[in-house]
Formats: sequence, structure tokens, C-alpha cells
Amino acid sequence: MLTSRAFVNLAILSILAVLVCAAPSSAGPNDLKPPSDLVNLEREVSLKIAHVRDEGPTDPDKRRQLGEAERLDGKAEREIGAGDFRSAEDDLVKANALAAELLN
Repeated sequence: MLTSRAFVNLAILSILAVLVCAAPSSAGPNDLKPPSDLVNLEREVSLKIAHVRDEGPTDPDKRRQLGEAERLDGKAEREIGAGDFRSAEDDLVKANALAAELLN
């Protein structure tokens, strides 16, 4: 069951996604879009991280692990924006593994 904080986090992520999609772009017609599986992975990782953050781990090692997952997710978002999809996927896979471990 999702808590009200989880709903708020989900709403914020949804709004950010809409704003990013609606933002004017200087991209030309030949610029590449990220593969759909990469977009789905990024969405999955962001939601897992939001869920872990909502649970609020208190153990210092788990908090460091959450911080590393958040760092990798942010780095991957910047890499996607720069068109470096391979590096973004590598970072998202690592962040996904960290977030999944924290959920167990």
C-alpha cells in the first residue's frame, strides 16, 4: 500500500516528466531519442528510489547506498540528455541493483 508521501513523490515525478517532455527543445530533426527500454528503466529506477526514500532507511550503510543510487540516477539523466545512452544504461542498471537491494 502506498503512503500519502509515496503518492506525493509519484505526483512530483509525473509533473517533472510532463515538464521535461513539454520543454522547448533546440534538438534538430536528426537528433536521437533515447530507446524506449532505457526510458522505461529510468522510470523504474526513479520509482524504486522514491519508494526507498519514502521508507526512510536509518541505517548509515543503507543511507549511503541510497545516496549512491540517487547519484547514479541523476548522472544517468544527464547522460540521457547528452545522448550518451550506453553510459546512462550502465548507471541505471547499477542504481536499479542498489535500489532493489534496499527494498529487500
